[in-house]
Amino acid sequence: MEWLELAVSILAGLATAIPLVIKLVEYVKKAVKEKNWNALLDMVMDYMEIAETKFETGAERKEWVLAMVEASADTVNYDIDLAVVSKLIDSLCSMTKVVNPPAQKAGE
Repeated sequence: MEWLELAVSILAGLATAIPLVIKLVEYVKKAVKEKNWNALLDMVMDYMEIAETKFETGAERKEWVLAMVEASADTVNYDIDLAVVSKLIDSLCSMTKVVNPPAQKAGE
C-alpha cells in the first residue's frame, strides 16, 4: 500500500510541476526575444546610417537595410519579421524628421 501512495504522490507532483515548467520555458523564450530586440534595433540603426551614405533615394536605402537585416538575422538569434522591421525603419525615419527638421530656405 505504501508503494501505491508513493506512486500517487509522485504523479500528483508531476501534474503540478509540468505546467510550471511549461510557463518557465515560455517566460525564458520571451525574455530572450526581448533581449534580442535591442540588438536588432541597434543593427537596423547601424545599417540605416551606412545606407545614408551609399544610396540616393529612401526606397533604395530601405531595401538595402531590409536585405542586410535579413542576411544578418542569425547574428542576433531573433525571428525576423521583415514587415515589422519595415515599420521600424519608417518609424525611425519619421522620428528623425521631427528631431532634425529639414532646414527652411531663406525667405520662408
